Amino acid sequence: MCRALPPILRDTGLCVGDVEIIRLNDRTRPQDHLRLMETAAALGARRIKLVCDSEDHGRSAETLGRLCDLAAPFGLVMDLEYMIFSGVTSLRAAMAVVETAGRANLRVLVDALHWVRAGDIALLKTADPARLGYVQLCDGPLRGPADRQALIQEARTSRLAPGDGEFPLDDLLAAMPPNCVASLEVPLPSGQGPLAHARRLLEAARTLSGRHERETAS
Repeated sequence: MCRALPPILRDTGLCVGDVEIIRLNDRTRPQDHLRLMETAAALGARRIKLVCDSEDHGRSAETLGRLCDLAAPFGLVMDLEYMIFSGVTSLRAAMAVVETAGRANLRVLVDALHWVRAGDIALLKTADPARLGYVQLCDGPLRGPADRQALIQEARTSRLAPGDGEFPLDDLLAAMPPNCVASLEVPLPSGQGPLAHARRLLEAARTLSGRHERETAS
């Protein structure tokens, strides 16, 4: 499949922005992910997403640093995504891990859902923009599920298109550095075809982006 994909990308004008996912734990061996890095580079991707399942942040930072060193020759940026049900549960914790790792090709990924659920709405405005590189957009109700399993289920299946919920997405975009990478993470709703879903997300993204550009210019 990886060999067949490049000509399809060329013919359609599409590109691969990132690949996923490396899950860090206390047994992670960075060299085991070299094949993923090689494949990502071959497909023209510029980033790899990571999630940390370990609560040993010192060890995680060391492992992250070694992963970044392996990824650097491929021109890859590594994006650490925090989740309130992972080992790195908040923006503050993610920034601390990234700072400890101290690699130029390591950034924090801010997912709109986890940003809201972790209570990081105000905190993002004070974060070092040099450590922020990626934002994932979706929408949902401000009040989230109460237990861990329900939070996991929400993240996997219940995200809404931007504009269909209550998340302060304008504030999120305003707090991110200019020209940061943005993507949409909204699973296909039951009963809707993928093409209709893609068109709906494109419309939602254009509406949000247009509003943000007008607010930035004013």
